[in-house]
Amino acid sequence: MATGISRTEKARYLRGNLEKLITGMGRPLVIAHRGTPLGSFPDNTLRSIIGSLKSGADIAETDVVRSVDGEYFLFHNTYEEKNFNQKFDICEKTSQEISSLRYVWSGGNNATGVEQLGTLLETLPDAWLNIDRSWFYWPELFDYLGEYGAERRVLLKSSVEDYLLDALAEHPIPFMWYPIVRTMDEFEKAAARKHINMVGAELLAVNEEDDFAHPDNVAKIRERYPLVQINALNLENGSRLFLDYNDDVSVLEDPEKGWGVIANYGPSAIQTDWPHLLRDYLRERFGSES
Repeated sequence: MATGISRTEKARYLRGNLEKLITGMGRPLVIAHRGTPLGSFPDNTLRSIIGSLKSGADIAETDVVRSVDGEYFLFHNTYEEKNFNQKFDICEKTSQEISSLRYVWSGGNNATGVEQLGTLLETLPDAWLNIDRSWFYWPELFDYLGEYGAERRVLLKSSVEDYLLDALAEHPIPFMWYPIVRTMDEFEKAAARKHINMVGAELLAVNEEDDFAHPDNVAKIRERYPLVQINALNLENGSRLFLDYNDDVSVLEDPEKGWGVIANYGPSAIQTDWPHLLRDYLRERFGSES
């Protein structure tokens, strides 16, 4: 990409690359939640992300934490006890302390440790990534990502709080971003904000009365933005993300009852913990991608 272009031109260029990714598939993109934590691969690790991409994911989602001395790592804080059999806040540790941690259930003496975000960006320089739960570190994280030129293939997301929109609007790099929203009002608040490279939305529907339980509202957003994400996840805490159309139903009963219904809403991306099964279902339904 040519140097010296305006921020607006760069935003248009980045969004155009995402649009090419979406249209080139001819089906909804598969986003792998925290990679693919199968076998001895813990979630939010380089190996789980590599595994997810080899399992057919188009984009790998991951979470980020920051050490007290300013280093970024792949991890979802609040899951320390589950992964290390200890109670502590990983964000209160130094980078050296975090690097010494080992996941208790993976690999025995060769157990995986917590890896730095930079290692992921360097090891997979062309992989599309969705960084979730990073907004605590904005805008400093933007500078870090910019050092790697990651804006061309990293998607950021967050709620629509004003201070987060300010951080996005004021940074010189127009990172691709999309809001996590449950209402049309939240969506329109984000869409109305100038100087943000908004590329779509992650839509939540907890109950049948929610705005995005109605396909017409999903279609309205899809007409305006390339990336419309619906989640098929079943989170550990039992949160309902998109009614009862989810991975559990799709895997244990019938994919038509879960992924099929979600696909009928017309999203351009579905987030899952089962990328290989979802990919196969979508290929069968929509045909092989170009």
